[in-house]
Amino acid sequence: MLIALTTWLTGCAFSAPFKRTKLASEGGFSPDTSVLVVVSATEHRPGMRGEFFKDTKAVIATMEDQSGLLGYAVRFEIFGKKAWTMTAWKDEASLTSFVRSPAHREAVRRSDETAQNIRFASVEMPLGALPMSWEEARRRLDAATPYVNETKGGRP
Repeated sequence: MLIALTTWLTGCAFSAPFKRTKLASEGGFSPDTSVLVVVSATEHRPGMRGEFFKDTKAVIATMEDQSGLLGYAVRFEIFGKKAWTMTAWKDEASLTSFVRSPAHREAVRRSDETAQNIRFASVEMPLGALPMSWEEARRRLDAATPYVNETKGGRP
């Protein structure tokens, strides 16, 4: 009974609703406009939950300032160690700018210490189809190759 309860609690997740940006709703894009959707899956390392979420919150705090961002959402296990993100971008250049932003770069720099089993997947889809379901995101992530932080000789 205790094992079943622990397994169930570990799988309980909080999902923030997909937040569309002003650009997505007022940017003049048609629902058929092709956009880039990136999903990620990460686990915090043992004993690093607080530091992992500190980095995550720092990145989320910058999202509204990201040029070309059309929307985003986060999901995480309440008692487990898994977290997921979903972002939608008007183009690859906007995504690249975000990846190079100070908060994101700092989170990536610290990821060897705070995170493990990192995976990314991306897909183009029509703006009108947003958001991708978490089930679809997880299916794509399950097929993705684990990320290795090569700048620090990282671990998958």
